[in-house]
Amino acid sequence: MATSERMARRRDQRQGAILAAAREIAEAEGWSAVTSRRLANAIDYTQPVIYSHFASMEAVIDAVALEGFAELAPELARARAAASNDRDALARVGRAYLRYAEQHPAMYDAMFVRGTGLAFADAQTPADLVAGFTELRASVDPFTDDPDTLAEVYWASLHGLSLLQRSNRVPGDGEHRLEALLGMITG
Repeated sequence: MATSERMARRRDQRQGAILAAAREIAEAEGWSAVTSRRLANAIDYTQPVIYSHFASMEAVIDAVALEGFAELAPELARARAAASNDRDALARVGRAYLRYAEQHPAMYDAMFVRGTGLAFADAQTPADLVAGFTELRASVDPFTDDPDTLAEVYWASLHGLSLLQRSNRVPGDGEHRLEALLGMITG
């Protein structure tokens, strides 16, 4: 193997280790605990190594968020594909979204709560973000003449439900709230 290939592979491995450590620390202690010093200690490198891969800690968190979008989009796609009809697809996509938010709270925060440098809804939007939105859009498409707007409203509603449930602002598991939302969309 050529030296440049080995170097590129090592660089990719270090970058992966940085992201894995950031995610692990955030899931255990929250994003405020993710510092360059903690990451350097976790991967047994120096802080300058972190910054040779990422321009800032915000860029680390954005890269973690991109990993989350790459996880979420196929989950939504599988949920929609498993449906027996249009309403079932809408429900399954909603449940998959809420489940992901519940099971990965720090990742979800990186994706949707924290400030980000990631572009949403423009030409620079990363493909995995587009893929997730495409699944939301496809799930509402049978129920509207304006699937982009309804997908945004559905997304906003699911996002609100996930945060309200996580912070115990609303009681219970939220299934009846999701059913109410589905009823509003499907008429």
